[in-house]
Amino acid sequence: MVLTDLIRRRALIAAFANRDFATRYRSSVLGWGWSLLQPLATLAVFAAVFSIVFRVKAPPMGNGAEANFAVFLFTGMVTWNLFSSLLTLSMTQLKSNGELLKKVNFPAWAPILGASIVQLIQILLELAVLIVMYLWLRNVGWTWVLAIPILIGVALFAQGIGLMLAIINARYGDVMYIVSVVLGALYFLTPILYPLSLVQEQAEWLATVVQINPMSWYVESMHQVMYELVAPPAWQVAGLLVLGFVVFWIGLLVFDRSSEDIGELL
Repeated sequence: MVLTDLIRRRALIAAFANRDFATRYRSSVLGWGWSLLQPLATLAVFAAVFSIVFRVKAPPMGNGAEANFAVFLFTGMVTWNLFSSLLTLSMTQLKSNGELLKKVNFPAWAPILGASIVQLIQILLELAVLIVMYLWLRNVGWTWVLAIPILIGVALFAQGIGLMLAIINARYGDVMYIVSVVLGALYFLTPILYPLSLVQEQAEWLATVVQINPMSWYVESMHQVMYELVAPPAWQVAGLLVLGFVVFWIGLLVFDRSSEDIGELL
């Protein structure tokens, strides 16, 4: 079974994770500081443009305080960055390790999962900054605990899709460019830069498109448990976690069955 093999090869996955951790930002002066500088710079620009220029207003915070668009935005960004970064990284790792896969016999998913572990560390740094922001604003509640299964669901969901796209990208190099365009469009069809209620007021058909986007389910749930301090129904949180696991399991199966001749493609 693929999942059993994954557990058995955990040392190999860890070895690839250590390699990626040692080489990422190796020649950079700021090092891992870049992992925070980029999202914070994006946050500053988007928060200024959408809250001041377009005057988009976030809903009130869960502690009864006034709306804080920057925190609302960053909550969605952290969730989205987890999804997009894992998906993109997973999709490109096969080609990055092509020469090694041709010389050494090991599961092709090992370097993908290893690199994903390092990417998770970067997202955890962003999450730590988000938590500090909430603590500063005293917007704290027990519903934060529900963010754990939601984020795990996001990670599994992204990893599963990334594994499937990795095989397709190895065969057809244009896939990574197509996915980049799709992710760009999907970003604006996810309630990150705006609350869903705003779209519902302006265009009901567009709100329907946003609501059927799976990433909207995860982002909206994160807004509920961290920003609004509202506990979603138990089935909703469980459903997001199960969805992530099912997509990951399917992605791993598809990848495992399609990667036998991957060395020839690379």
